[in-house]
Formats: sequence, C-alpha cells, structure tokens
Amino acid sequence: MTNALYQIIDLKPEHGSNYGKGYIGFTYSDANVISKGIAYFTRWARMSQIRVSHALIVTDENECIEAHMNGGVQRTMLSKYFDGERCQVFFRKPIGLVPGIADSIVESAQTQLGCSYDIGLIAGHALPNTFIGRVIEKRFGGNIESLLCKFLNHDNQWICSELASFCLDEQPVYHHSGILKANVETISPQELFEDPFIFESWKNNF
Repeated sequence: MTNALYQIIDLKPEHGSNYGKGYIGFTYSDANVISKGIAYFTRWARMSQIRVSHALIVTDENECIEAHMNGGVQRTMLSKYFDGERCQVFFRKPIGLVPGIADSIVESAQTQLGCSYDIGLIAGHALPNTFIGRVIEKRFGGNIESLLCKFLNHDNQWICSELASFCLDEQPVYHHSGILKANVETISPQELFEDPFIFESWKNNF
C-alpha cells in the first residue's frame, strides 16, 4: 500500500488490535488552531490527504508519553484524543514490533519524563516552511531547516515528533532507518508519519 492510497477509516480504538504498547500515535484536530498551524507549516511533507500535527508514544491502553506545549514530556491519557472534538487519531506500528522492542521504546520515552518543551525548535521548523522560506532555500541552496533546527535545538528539551523519533532511533532495529537518517530534531510529525521504512503498512496493522 502506498501513501497515495491511504484513506481515513473510522475505527473504534481497540488495544491489542489496532494499537498497542510501542505504537506511535499521531493526531490532528481542525478544531485546534495550533494543530491546524502545525499541519500548514508541514504541508510540504504530506504525500496523502491525511494531516497530522502531533506525535506520541503509546505506553498502555489509555496512556501515552508525549512532549506537549503544556507541561513538557509527560504521561497523559489517550482518552483526551479519543474523545476530543473533531480530533483524528492515527496509530502506526513499527515494523517487526515485539514485546521486547515495545518495552524498550517506552523505556526510552520514560527517561525523558519531566523535560521541558522546546518552543525555540518549533520556530526552526516553521520559518523554513513558509512560502518565503521555501523560495530562499530554492534560490540559495542548502538545507535551511536543518541549520535552523540545529541552532535552535536545546538539549533536554523536546518537541513531540523529536521525542518519538528519538525513542525509535534508540532501537538498533530502527536506528538510522528511513527518516531517522536525519537528525531527530529536524523531523516533523508529518514526515515521521509518512515513513514506509519504520512503520508497517496500515493494511497489516488491523
């Protein structure tokens, strides 16, 4: 299945069936201004009609670890997304996920609990993905986004997709695979969501 064929299907979340420990969750809400803004600035990476603006690591049936603007890296309940107004939730299963790898992904996330949210890094993602930023990059060459993200990134601070990418890249089986060849601070939720080298095809997830 290619990304171009992805379609949004309304399914009831069933732990152990269509999501589970070690899965990476992605969300989008057109009722949330910040969510819409992130989706807009990362639209260049979208290869399907599916928009995502946030990434999280599933730790249990109703629990995840995520880097959030309100509170930094924390444990939160998945139900806030399941029950959220006009909120879409997508789960992607890492290829070859087994209990041991799932445990290790979660353990990597747990090591970052309590870290702050990296507001500065958001600017590093947003500015190059404006229309003007794209024109400048095309005109002068080079990867402006990578340079800005490296400059604005802070140690021990995270944005959502950076944390999820870090947790995956810590696993030898996914290390430097697909989008993880890039520095984790440069990876947006949309870029991670689209990657076919880390995640199983959705047709194999259910």
